[in-house]
Amino acid sequence: MKLRVGIKYCGGCNPEYDRVAIVDHIKQNLQDEIEIVRPESEDVDLILSVNGCSTACADLKHFEGLKIHTITSMEDSNKFIQVIRRN
Repeated sequence: MKLRVGIKYCGGCNPEYDRVAIVDHIKQNLQDEIEIVRPESEDVDLILSVNGCSTACADLKHFEGLKIHTITSMEDSNKFIQVIRRN
């Protein structure tokens, strides 16, 4: 069974990288391990907060109680991929 991951983007006011490209990179590398769903979907296992810079200002208050992993760079996305593959 795949891990259901909701994607929550920041507002994109000061992106230092292409956030959509990062999510595509994650999808390609974890296509057998995760299913990307809307963050408001039922039965979300994890919220992936994709922020364009280190300020990491995405509003996550609606996801209290859920596991949240924050991405602020390509390096963070590769760490996320490694974490998911280990589980």
